[in-house]
Amino acid sequence: MNRPVDPESPEQRFAAARTWAAGRAPYLASALFALTPLIHDTAPPRLPADEHWNVHLNPATLRDTPVPELGWWLLHQVGHLLRDHHARAERYRRPTPDPHPAGEAEAPGHAEAGKRARWDRAADAEVNDDLEGGPADAITPDALGLPDGLLAERYAELLDLIDDVPSHLLTCGRPPFTGPGTMTALERDLLARAVAAGIEARGDVPGGWRRWAEARLRPEVDWRTRLAAVVKRGSAEAAGRVDYSYRRPSRRAAAVPAIILPALVRPLPRIAVVIDTSGSVGRTELAQALGELDGVLHAAGHRRIDVICCDSEAYPVQRVRAAAEVELVGGGGTDLRPGFVAAGGADVVIVLTDGDTPWPERRPRAYVVVCLFGEGGTAPSWAHPVRVPRPAGVGSAT
Repeated sequence: MNRPVDPESPEQRFAAARTWAAGRAPYLASALFALTPLIHDTAPPRLPADEHWNVHLNPATLRDTPVPELGWWLLHQVGHLLRDHHARAERYRRPTPDPHPAGEAEAPGHAEAGKRARWDRAADAEVNDDLEGGPADAITPDALGLPDGLLAERYAELLDLIDDVPSHLLTCGRPPFTGPGTMTALERDLLARAVAAGIEARGDVPGGWRRWAEARLRPEVDWRTRLAAVVKRGSAEAAGRVDYSYRRPSRRAAAVPAIILPALVRPLPRIAVVIDTSGSVGRTELAQALGELDGVLHAAGHRRIDVICCDSEAYPVQRVRAAAEVELVGGGGTDLRPGFVAAGGADVVIVLTDGDTPWPERRPRAYVVVCLFGEGGTAPSWAHPVRVPRPAGVGSAT
């Protein structure tokens, strides 16, 4: 004989909340039913989920919270999981040197705790941007006074500029432990792709989820990755132009002791950076690209960088050890052709510009990489372009 089902049991309350959530957002139904419930007394009240798709449920919370509110929190947690917030939070978990020496008011570890809290708020803001009808103390971009439609990383940056987050706003919290994984990484990836495909097939989906689905199914290659790839490829091509040198005698000279033969050498290619310092390019953008380029070149073994600032004329070459040492000079009209002339002896030329410039009519001997800021501007057919998006909130010039 079957026992009667208790509709107020934790399991049934969870089932009812999940059904409510699937009805509210059917495009997330497969993700909701992939959750594994772990019911225990130590679970925080807001149904936190771990990276293995376990949702931690407190029996008291399930008993005392209305089913629609429970369902809302399930949608919230699925948002964290599908957007891979656990992995994206890794940079905010890494320890950073405490800027306060021992004996000052701020204790060691305070900076790390603040960084983690900032990420928790930013991740909640990204998820709740697309969720209506949540609790009054849930974190949303509007409650923080921030714009809609941003990623958590951008919200984290903006939260640095906010003096005080309203004290009544609370994050969803973290589970007290991570439960055993019920899905492999491949299964989680396939699930996310299936949800994204379902979202693309529908027309009644919030904009944030539609953007997520498009990025999941057709991810764009990050400009930093592409910059590193093309610069390294150019360096390899230039280094492949081997030459003879007497600094390292050929091994064949041992067979003829009276004759010294040169050996083939693979020199480190000379790299020049031409920076468009006309009024149309923002200093913030240039600093961002220079910082990335600095890391790429140092990783490739280049200890010095030749930098040429150019607006309508080329300024003297600056040989620096780090991008932070570059003095940006100029600010007039734009014509980068003198910059190419000044970089004539380089094997690889890297140009930082918005593309609004005349280009040399003839292809230079060097391997040319053009970092284009924003959506406008073009690079010549003989160059290797890298499109660098403008930082959010930055205009054409700063």
